[in-house]
Amino acid sequence: MADMPPPATPADAFPGDVSPDPSRWHGDGLIARSIRFALTVMAPITAGTLVGVDTWLVYAMVTSILSFALDTGGPAPQRFTLMAVAGLVVVAGTGVGTLAAGHTGLLLVAFAGAGALYALVESIDPSAAAAARFMCLTLAIGALYAPLAGRDVLVVAAFAAYAWAVSIAWDLLTGTLRPSTAPSFAEVLARLRATEGPRWVFAASVAIAVPLALICSLSLGLHRPYWALIAIVLVLRADALSSRQQMGQVLLGTSIGVALALAYGAVLPSHSALLVGMAVAALIRWPAQQLHGALGTAALTAFIMLLLELVAGSVAGASHDIIERLVDVAVGCTFAMVALGLDRVGRHLLTRFGR
Repeated sequence: MADMPPPATPADAFPGDVSPDPSRWHGDGLIARSIRFALTVMAPITAGTLVGVDTWLVYAMVTSILSFALDTGGPAPQRFTLMAVAGLVVVAGTGVGTLAAGHTGLLLVAFAGAGALYALVESIDPSAAAAARFMCLTLAIGALYAPLAGRDVLVVAAFAAYAWAVSIAWDLLTGTLRPSTAPSFAEVLARLRATEGPRWVFAASVAIAVPLALICSLSLGLHRPYWALIAIVLVLRADALSSRQQMGQVLLGTSIGVALALAYGAVLPSHSALLVGMAVAALIRWPAQQLHGALGTAALTAFIMLLLELVAGSVAGASHDIIERLVDVAVGCTFAMVALGLDRVGRHLLTRFGR
């Protein structure tokens, strides 16, 4: 199915590099994280080669990646709960998008709400930020590409359970139970209250910028406008300097990833070679991220672009969408700057009249 897109995955949508165990093979050590990530995200691709590619693959990929992002360790029941939350985010996001599809006003309100939610939790906790980013992504998938169907709910449940099994099995294999790094609900509320005023200004700014980006993407006729939307929440931070750094890394990393995927697909176009390339990209994603944020983005972009080539059957079939990835990211970064400008004005007004 040549028109089926892979998920536009945020390059830093995952929890921070917390390594409670110094061993690279244990806990969240570099090797352990890399292998667990590859095992988790390659499962949908393997299933696709066995039963055939269809829109269910989008749901499987998004669920697998978000489940990995929410795997903050702890006892097996706690991890199961977090994987269930990942599944609920995917179903809720695509469900709301499906209901709002075709109703422009509802769609803009939904995207504004998703953007505001992300802004509220962006600096509170990495897992919460990841879930909010994927809420934006799944909302766009449900509204603009693949409406939620009954079988998709089953796919989401199956791959959330698989991600939980990988998480537990790896700890059993290595003999080390990763302790939980997730904050308590009380801690999250305390962090929200500590920056309540500026955070709401930031939320309002993002709630304005995200729908504007959607309107712009649709006006430009972009094939995959949700890539632009996810780029906004990928690079936006409440801190303007951090946002600009993220924009630079994402733009550079996306360019590198696109170039690598095009070159690799041209030299090694076979089905098996593309699968190997995706596995390598998944394995080096975390080592590359530790070297430089742009390299981590490049590895993840290459993974997604190779998936496009695999689905399309050739580099030529996927080249248009691959190049458009750069345009979408540029549009997202542009409206991220719009959000930062609105936030700056809002903070100035808050400071002036708040007194």
